Amino acid sequence: LCAGIAAVASAFFALSAALNGQRMVCTLAAAALGASLGFLRWNFAPAKIFMGDGGAMFLGFLMATLGLKLRPLNAHSRLDWLAPVFILAIPIFDTTLISISRSRRGLLPFTAPGKDHTAHRLANLGLGQARAVLVLYGAASILGIFGVMMPAVEGIPRLAGCACLVILAAFAVIALERLPFEDQRKFGVPAESAHRIADL
Repeated sequence: LCAGIAAVASAFFALSAALNGQRMVCTLAAAALGASLGFLRWNFAPAKIFMGDGGAMFLGFLMATLGLKLRPLNAHSRLDWLAPVFILAIPIFDTTLISISRSRRGLLPFTAPGKDHTAHRLANLGLGQARAVLVLYGAASILGIFGVMMPAVEGIPRLAGCACLVILAAFAVIALERLPFEDQRKFGVPAESAHRIADL
């Protein structure tokens, strides 16, 4: 999932940078795209290699860097910064979901690993791992198209698109929060003990 979403985002970053004449950003995005696809070739089920935290964090750093360096050619609106937000909407949404979900359960969002991410919840819904990943690839692609088109859209359509994205994201967080997920440890305490402590 990480490599695939990074590949999709890199493709749209490269396209947007190419359209705006940013050669260095386009080159970096193309390199990230190639690396992600090369890794994904051996990582997709049945996987022969796996990505560790170091690789995932490095890809996240690259995506953040590309988002910050992307500058639309006709940047004249205060909302042009939303283009990379649309391109990275899936990782941003997933981080928001688990932060809210884990905080509600008394967990520290960034220090309590677990299988409660968006892909895990979709898989538990009945899609399975492969289909859940492909659904997120599709969503990332659709949002990436909106991100590339964002600088060319002005006025009310842009504001309406942003408002719709926020509303859909809010409803998606509520809906996904109700789906089943694997319970986690609470501050290093087994889940069963954590529930007992909460009852006390």
